[in-house]
Amino acid sequence: MDIPDIHEAISRIRQLPTLPSVLAQILATVAEPDASALDLGRHIAADQSLSAILLRLVNSAYYGFYRQINSVTKAIVILGFVEVRNLVVATTAFRALSGGYSQYDRVQLWRHALATAMASERCATMLDTGIEEAFVCGLLHDIGKVTLDMLYPEEFRAAADRAHSEGKFIRETERETFGMDHAEVGGLLGEHWNLPASVVDAIQYHHAPEESAQNPRQADLTAVANFIAYEAGIGESGNGCEPLVPEAAISRLGASETQWRDICEDLRQVHGRIDEILGTLAR
Repeated sequence: MDIPDIHEAISRIRQLPTLPSVLAQILATVAEPDASALDLGRHIAADQSLSAILLRLVNSAYYGFYRQINSVTKAIVILGFVEVRNLVVATTAFRALSGGYSQYDRVQLWRHALATAMASERCATMLDTGIEEAFVCGLLHDIGKVTLDMLYPEEFRAAADRAHSEGKFIRETERETFGMDHAEVGGLLGEHWNLPASVVDAIQYHHAPEESAQNPRQADLTAVANFIAYEAGIGESGNGCEPLVPEAAISRLGASETQWRDICEDLRQVHGRIDEILGTLAR
């Protein structure tokens, strides 16, 4: 098996499709204080496939509405801007990174990503810090793994296997194989997608939040949420060893052990929602 050249890997990342423009419009609309459900609904409705998936999610068993929700606007009014934004981000990211041959169980990566997103949002709420980007950063923190699996499926599978057989973190075997790890790859893809700088920063530094320059608090939040998702046992990350407690990040956030353990237990109770979302997106 040939080891990919790091320059070739970077070039292939930059050749991936850009994120659909509808997502940028949706994120901007949600951030606008005077925006209405009609404003948000208009952007979503412009993408018929996205609208159809959103309505399938809203009408899934998880939400359990007694009557059918048959319009995007109604979904926004009932669920709220933030919930719909989160569903749209999850849907768009899943669609953008669901193709290609894979030797890895990518569904387990997405389960971990959704668990991290939910943990991130719960941490932000609990600590009374800004939650605007919490879900997005948690959801996308491991997009570098999915990217490597798309571009180099055999090499990524081998890196994951070696992490397990040698008891290492997958980021260690990724560096040995690709010359960079999934956090760096995710940061490159985030830049290619023109994601907000603070989101790219959280993706790139979720394993080293102390190095964050753009938004260290968000990087800390993403690092802690990532750890909580591991502790909850939801999804598979590819690591061959137990996660390290991000004690410095927890301390900087001012979180207690009781608080993050409560969120961990909460996640275990809602794992059905994660499976419901992924099941709907995969149809």
